[in-house]
Amino acid sequence: MSCFHQSHVLPAPVLTPDTYSYPRYLLAKKTVDARALNTCVWRHFLERLSARGTSLRVLEVGGGVGATAERLIAALEARAVAQVTYTLVDVTEENLHTAASTLCDWADGRGYAVTGRGAQQEWRSEALSVSLRLVHADLHDVTTDTPCDALIGQAVFDLLDVPVALEALRPSVRADGLWYLPIHFDGITAFEPRLDGGLDATIERLYHESMGDGVHSGRRLLTQLPAAGADIVAAGGSDWVVHPTADGYPGAEGYFLHHVLHFVETELQGHPALSAKALAEWSETRHRQVERGTLVYIAHQLDVLAA
Repeated sequence: MSCFHQSHVLPAPVLTPDTYSYPRYLLAKKTVDARALNTCVWRHFLERLSARGTSLRVLEVGGGVGATAERLIAALEARAVAQVTYTLVDVTEENLHTAASTLCDWADGRGYAVTGRGAQQEWRSEALSVSLRLVHADLHDVTTDTPCDALIGQAVFDLLDVPVALEALRPSVRADGLWYLPIHFDGITAFEPRLDGGLDATIERLYHESMGDGVHSGRRLLTQLPAAGADIVAAGGSDWVVHPTADGYPGAEGYFLHHVLHFVETELQGHPALSAKALAEWSETRHRQVERGTLVYIAHQLDVLAA
């Protein structure tokens, strides 16, 4: 069954730890990210990237299942770009297997002549040719023969020691290259409706504490990038806002919410400041709200473009 079936209010799924799949989560959040991305920052990125010529080299780290690759290639189809060499790097093989299949099907559906379905793919259309390479590697081990015009890292630097990561990636980016870093968490998580007794506040505080310095990754990119020698071009909010409509949650966003709750549960399991009973009751209540189509989830994030 496709992750993008047209759903209304989700039936009550029985979700166990074995049910959760990170590639499925990445697929389910495509519609969430699409709403969240800051259009001003995205526009600046497209304008600056497409102005670099008709042949572009793009490196994406933490590329997941290829959602950003789809978004960028689709946008470049309408611009004066003839060739894109796109390298997508991810540390998880399961993500890359999903990306290989998903991207191949996406390109085929847009009318490209596709050669290859695995880690090396060539797409051809009258307007645009794409050479796609999927690489299983840690971003600290990334090497490229030719520095890229743009490095993309979506929702990945909040998991890293940012100065160390920027230093490791710098040789792979042209001296005047672009750094497009969208969807970076910046310190606010909210679940609605609020529960009585202050439990929400406690869980949100402990969850944020578990992130360490990554809890304010978004705002810190605004100083860490200049410290690494890149000037900020544009920045803006890219909040996740997931809420039910009259027809329930859009697409697979119900599953996305279940998985977000699973992240919280996993992170706080056994925390000395939170009883197992309280966490279990909170979790059961929140999952039930997803199943009934009543949970609202908000996460504050920032998009940053530097050069």
